[in-house]
This record gives sequence, C-alpha cells and structure tokens, in this order.
Amino acid sequence: MKTDNVFLPHLYEPLRQKIAIQYAQQESRKLFPFLRDTVAWKEIDNSIASWRDINDKLSIRTLYNDVHGISMGFRLKSLVPWVTSANIRWSEREVTFDELWFGGRFGPVKRLNVPERASEVKKAILKPENKKILEETKNIVARESETTAPRDDFPIFVMRKFHYGNLEKTLRVIDGNRRLVQAILNGKETIRAVVGEPIAEPVLYEHWMPTQILVDLVFWHEEQSRIGRDITEETAKVIAELIRDTSAGREEFAKRSVHKEEKSHRILLEEVARLLLKDNIIMEV
Repeated sequence: MKTDNVFLPHLYEPLRQKIAIQYAQQESRKLFPFLRDTVAWKEIDNSIASWRDINDKLSIRTLYNDVHGISMGFRLKSLVPWVTSANIRWSEREVTFDELWFGGRFGPVKRLNVPERASEVKKAILKPENKKILEETKNIVARESETTAPRDDFPIFVMRKFHYGNLEKTLRVIDGNRRLVQAILNGKETIRAVVGEPIAEPVLYEHWMPTQILVDLVFWHEEQSRIGRDITEETAKVIAELIRDTSAGREEFAKRSVHKEEKSHRILLEEVARLLLKDNIIMEV
C-alpha cells in the first residue's frame, strides 16, 4: 500500500506538526528540570524538531508516536489524536480571557469559588478580600516557573467542546493552566494559544492512533492467551472501536502491531477484521 494512501495529507500540515513539536519541547523541560544551559536546550529543541524528517514521509510515525509517549507516558494527556484529527481545525492566535475556561477547579479557581472562566477568576482574585489568595498564588506560580528552564513562552493548548452537533461558545484549556494563571497575574487580557475547533462529527476522525496503544493491547491479549484465558472477543471489540474511524490506525494495527506467525496475534487480527467488515470496513489480514 502506498504511503500517501495510509498517512493522510492532513497529518503533514505544518501547524499540526508544529503544535506536536512545541508540546514535546515544552514538556521536555520538565523531564530535565536541573538542565538550565540555553545552548543545550537549543540543541534539544532542534533534535525534537528533527523527529519529523521532511525527506522521509514515514517519519510522521516517529513524530506523533514520540509526542504521544511524552504526553501520555509522562503527563497522562492523550493529545495526539486531537492534534491529528481531520475533523478538528487548528489555529494559533491570541485568545481573550472571556473565551477561556480553565481545565478544572484547581488551586486559585477552587479557593475563589468562582466558575472556571478566566475572566471571572481574574475579576475575583483582584478583589481586596482575596488579597491573601492573590499573594499565595503569585508565590506558587513564581516557584513553578523557576523549577525548570524557561518554558512560559510556549502557547497554551485549548479546544472548543463539541456535543451532538453543537459547539460551545467557550474554549477549555487542555494544557497550560499555570501559564493562564500567570497571564492573569501579569495583568494581561489575552494569551497566545493553539486552538482546536471541531468542524464535524465524529470529532476524532482519520486521526493518528498511537501505535503504542495497539501494541499494548496485542501484548496483553497474547499474555492472557498464554495462560489459558480467552479475551479475544473483548480485546477485538476495543481495537475495532479504536481504529474504526482511522485508516492510519488500521494500517498500524495490521502491519506493525501484530506478528502473523504468532497464533494469538493472527486470531486477534482476524476477529478485528471480522468486526470491521460488519460496517463495510475492509482491513487487510
């Protein structure tokens, strides 16, 4: 099968790749908090950028799988499917606090007992009666900023929610809550963000399915088979759902996650293919 037919054109869009690379660069600073050499970080950033080799179309696998390894393995955030979905349009722009909502009720948001809307948090934290919370938040944010090499200039990561065909008016922070608090404390009215806008359903469609997830499922199915536990049906149902809407995911499962010489792998592959065929999705086995 030709590369162009497997790795869809939108996976190569410069902005999607930039978002993935920037996230990995920013998070890498947390992996090596005591490394403060600016020259060293320039080299590391360049190395991360090279995960996408413009001369090798298949290096798209390396880029998105490596970024998934950092985002999920290190931060428990599954960002790659969102960044790569054909049904999400991405942009990078200044976003006003009226548009933004924090990712949850944490820290000052919880203590102030206000909605997670950034403009509401800003209004509340500057009230005289909340002076103590303001000062404590400033100290916490300052300490957090100093725990690694500078990383505060990276844009935050936000998405608009999409429910049953209806777009919400607000944008939810997926990554960058601390940087948003810092922007509020610095008196800003906007913050630089990469913004995901769902444009159709399913929101996750023709996205990159991280190969690690599929390999893990195949591994656990094999181990359970080895000790006499038949979980083929259950595992196949999960895999079929994961790759139903992504042709790249189906390719990664059939060509890279299973080894056909292994009986348990072959049985699992055939069962997944059978389930997908019910929806007229043909997967080579």
